[in-house]
Amino acid sequence: MIALTVIVPVRNEARFIAATLDAVASQDFPRNEYEVLVVDGRSTDETRGVVSVWLDAHPQINARLLDNPGRLSSCGRNVGVRAAQGRRIAVIDGHVHIPGNQLLAAIVGLADEKGAECLARPAPLDAPGTPDGPPRWIAAARKSPLGHSRSSYIYSSVEGFVDPVSSGFAYSADVFRRVGLFDETFDAAEDVEFHHRLKRAGVQAYTSPELLIYSYPRESLASLFRQMTRYGIGRARLVRKHREAFTKETLAPSAVLLLLALAPAAAALAWLWPAAAIAYAAAIALYAAAAVTSAGAQPAVRGRLAPTLYAAAAIGVVHCGLGWGFLSTIVLPRSSGALHSSTGSPAKRKPETAAATDVS
Repeated sequence: MIALTVIVPVRNEARFIAATLDAVASQDFPRNEYEVLVVDGRSTDETRGVVSVWLDAHPQINARLLDNPGRLSSCGRNVGVRAAQGRRIAVIDGHVHIPGNQLLAAIVGLADEKGAECLARPAPLDAPGTPDGPPRWIAAARKSPLGHSRSSYIYSSVEGFVDPVSSGFAYSADVFRRVGLFDETFDAAEDVEFHHRLKRAGVQAYTSPELLIYSYPRESLASLFRQMTRYGIGRARLVRKHREAFTKETLAPSAVLLLLALAPAAAALAWLWPAAAIAYAAAIALYAAAAVTSAGAQPAVRGRLAPTLYAAAAIGVVHCGLGWGFLSTIVLPRSSGALHSSTGSPAKRKPETAAATDVS
């Protein structure tokens, strides 16, 4: 029996997918005990061709290329889950850095040893070889106390059972029969929504440094803003679907966005209401100081002015992106009825419609 299915949902990852597949294929794990399912979301670059060439060059690996007509990651995950033959299922992005050759063994070993139905992994953004510059400074911002949720374990080195919501990635196949598949109306945060259902069903996640997979940071503030906007939309959809997922922290990015958006009005009214303008300026200064302090404590930028200021600005971009995505979805619900993929195409699929089509 296959012990593990590795699902790799991709769309337009031609630059990176071969390296990710090489890393999976180099794992010290019996080849007859795992399978790899690359699920392509109708890429418009050479992803499909790159994967096909890779498959031809690695006939010893039990791997297939599947079609994801829904294009979104949520749809791709479901295509993979439906086609999976493993008793455990792991989802790995197409552009990651897997250190060492023990990840697959750790997934199966820890799940069996701990009796865990869900595994969570640390996913720091400072992958080995990331050059000093904006990507590294953005990574520092995301890792800072103000750059991610206080309840998240995504950058933690904790070992033990934790809340699955923030960083789950591998599951017993049985949990999908119990709680359903990923919600295909989500273009982002589909994993968070799925993990919320796991949590509600009483499933905890086991996390360990042995499960570490490096992600890569965005390369500019503009791309970071776009990413965070998608995450903000996902958060809004999450709390609209699961009201109990709403917390005070959910509103924090929106509050920051509104605070910054008030700057022109505050400046225009400064002559009429000086005390209010002073209070507003003090609030802005306090936020800026907090962002600089939070960013400056990170080793990647510590002691350097320009990188620290860039990372502080990145924290502001994180908050504004999340806030804009959240507020635009809540205030303009019609605009979020169909989320959009990276190419701007609407996702109109229902959770149970995507088919698993082998195109290898």
